[in-house]
Amino acid sequence: MSLLSSLNLVQSNAADMRTRGISTMRQKLIDRISDQIALVEAMASGQAFQRVKFRRVRDEASDEVTETPVRTRVRPWWLQDKDGTILVWIKYGNQTLELAKGKTAIRVKTMQELTKTFETVREAVRAGEFDTHITNAVGTFKARFGK
Repeated sequence: MSLLSSLNLVQSNAADMRTRGISTMRQKLIDRISDQIALVEAMASGQAFQRVKFRRVRDEASDEVTETPVRTRVRPWWLQDKDGTILVWIKYGNQTLELAKGKTAIRVKTMQELTKTFETVREAVRAGEFDTHITNAVGTFKARFGK
């Protein structure tokens, strides 16, 4: 019996790879929404919030690579309107997603409602409801670099 026959072999195609790509994009958006939720909670408690990323640094003398934590600023995706309500945008990268035809913002009344809105959007992203919005944003981004 060969070693290869002991493995579980399956057929795969390019469509499977695209599915994994959208799941990676979904996770990126979920992570950024989680950052927004943490920012709302930090602002409510009167504290500052910074996301921690890890940057790889190579030591020139020993040629050793180490990861160092780097704090990055998280910009809010909301703004208080003239009437006291809060307008919320959902962004993928630097692009604001169009949630419905011609509508890019969500209006909420309080900061508590803002947290619930972000949690609802995060669940919608997990369910795949934002897949077309994400692929449109990525397509728009790629079009800027095409000829």
